[in-house]
Amino acid sequence: MSQPEKTEKFKIMVDQKPFEVENKFITGSEIKVLVSAPANYGVWLKVNGPGDDIEIENNEKIDLSDKGREHFFTGAKTTTEG
Repeated sequence: MSQPEKTEKFKIMVDQKPFEVENKFITGSEIKVLVSAPANYGVWLKVNGPGDDIEIENNEKIDLSDKGREHFFTGAKTTTEG
């Protein structure tokens, strides 16, 4: 009897809540769905150390296969237009 194939899960944090996702790639829109963030919110990838956090577009794919746990956060986009 063969063992069922183990599905790799990728651990991420969104708004300081842990999630496990099965896909190697995740988009900004999918991250917002996980935490029920409003559609007009932005998503950022937290960057450790100096430097700005990276904004993730709705259709931009992030590779979760890198070592470590990716930390994302959502929030209202601030605009300086108008």
